[in-house]
Amino acid sequence: MKITRLCWGVELSRAVKYLGIYGQVMSVIGAIVAIVLFALPSILGMYQDQEMRIDLLSGLYGGALFFLLLNIGWFIFSHILVERNRNINIEGVKRMIKTGSYIIGSLQAIAFAILLINGLIFVSIGSGGMGIAGGIIMTIGGIFLIFPSLLLHGIRTNSPGKVKIWIIVQFVLFGLVLFASIPGLGVRYGLLQMIVLCLSFMYFKGMVIVHYNIMLENDRTMNMEIAAGMKKETSMDNTMKTKHREFSNPMSDNPPPYAAVV
Repeated sequence: MKITRLCWGVELSRAVKYLGIYGQVMSVIGAIVAIVLFALPSILGMYQDQEMRIDLLSGLYGGALFFLLLNIGWFIFSHILVERNRNINIEGVKRMIKTGSYIIGSLQAIAFAILLINGLIFVSIGSGGMGIAGGIIMTIGGIFLIFPSLLLHGIRTNSPGKVKIWIIVQFVLFGLVLFASIPGLGVRYGLLQMIVLCLSFMYFKGMVIVHYNIMLENDRTMNMEIAAGMKKETSMDNTMKTKHREFSNPMSDNPPPYAAVV
């Protein structure tokens, strides 16, 4: 099976291999970053400040722990994906890709829902500039919450059209962010950000694109099976009609009148 829609025509096994290896590498890097965050208070000597110990350290350790667990889960998921692809477990790979697409859509929906809720809070408790900022945040969160909702609903109901809308929106947003990356950070940091954005886009959006192609392939296979079944039924009907004509007796079906017989 080739990934041809919204992609460059790579084989499914190669696309899945890239997704699995990329996920393993990035999850290991993320775990290292989380461990560094755990050691950061000792390195910077934050334990000397009593107020900072309660406020900042609790948030720092909590965030580092969450980030570490997230990357451990990502590594396990990517490892299972690579193993199933290596063992040519096609159905298992398809289920993993579907699960990954669900996770991507859910995380994005949660992020925009949090943005929407924060905007509502700013509007309700703020005034003046804070209220305006809250209204803008609420509007952005509400609008962009629509698209991951479409993605999740499309995956659940097997609707490729809804998934395609999400993919197109992600392409547009990716182009806008990529275009704005260099002027904001300069050439050196802009190029670095472009590389990170491209790699992230190829993974997260690439997984959904792979699942989108799997959905199209499943629909195409189902339509072919339905067409083959209808053709088989039509052929059987024609065969039965032919046999009926061969064994039918016109005299018994339409007997002559009594007067003609006498």
